Amino acid sequence: MANNYHHTLTWSTTRITVLEYCNKKYYLNYYPHALRNINEELRLTTLLLKNLKSMDMRVGEKTHHLLSDYLNALKHWSLDEEAIQAIKDRVIWEMRDEFEISKTRDYTSYDRDHKFWLSEHYYWENVDDKLEDVIQKVVNNFDTFLNSDWNETVQHYFKTAKTVYVEKPRKKDFENMKVNLSSLPELKNLNVMAAPDFGVIFSDNNYLIIDRKTGQEKIDTDWTSEQLKIYALKTLLKSRSTLDDIHIEWYEVYLPSLNKIGGKIEKIDIDHIIQKLKDDMEYQKQFIVDGDIVKNEPLEHTHFPRTTSAKKCATCTFRKVCEDLKNFE
Repeated sequence: MANNYHHTLTWSTTRITVLEYCNKKYYLNYYPHALRNINEELRLTTLLLKNLKSMDMRVGEKTHHLLSDYLNALKHWSLDEEAIQAIKDRVIWEMRDEFEISKTRDYTSYDRDHKFWLSEHYYWENVDDKLEDVIQKVVNNFDTFLNSDWNETVQHYFKTAKTVYVEKPRKKDFENMKVNLSSLPELKNLNVMAAPDFGVIFSDNNYLIIDRKTGQEKIDTDWTSEQLKIYALKTLLKSRSTLDDIHIEWYEVYLPSLNKIGGKIEKIDIDHIIQKLKDDMEYQKQFIVDGDIVKNEPLEHTHFPRTTSAKKCATCTFRKVCEDLKNFE
């Protein structure tokens, strides 16, 4: 299938989760360009649905925006209560304004760089009564952090650490997010990106990585998440060091509970994530032509079976185009 799409195969925790969840959803989410030769209207609708978010997803996204806005401002200036309230008010205004725009369901003005339409509105669900609850969850997450020891700790890091990194989710720096895998021959052509919410370099051999979470908390607190392992691997590769030379500590902090899990990155964590990347790459290669991860051209859509779970289908963002695609099978 000829196309103008030239992106090497990408790995991410989300991508693998989607593939395991439903092969067809994986196809629609990551290879919508392949629909060009099937039906242009279907392709355009799929692109739109790909960028819609549910209200629950917006809680996590806007919490990250609010905390990032606050921390990036705090990194440069001293903030009084009025300044902090102004940062909160900006995000609250954004959420209300974007909600009203989403309600118009005017997708003719769709802008891929301003993706704030809600999937609930697309499927004509009445969620007017949920907006204020969603806003309150975001504000509560922020206020919880603001009144916690973490806030004081972060301010201490700004004053004492060699370097402090704060993610800017509103404007991602994709070039700096890339993980340089050139020293790992089997993975050198795999595209992996990683950027933690918060990182601290205390010295040339002492690092701290913090990721904030607003979703379901983990039951197994002894397990290092794959995302944190990727951050650690990126740090090691960039510094051209081993864990014999540097110390990397990590924490996942949940909001609003402030529960945390974390510890020191060990060699077993790095070995595991490298093997995980290899295994997942081989898994994804089953769905691309000739297993060529550089061309990354998907097999025909019929090679991506749907989940058999009616429950998954009922809430899937792609349920409309997935059903329409059956007319071409």
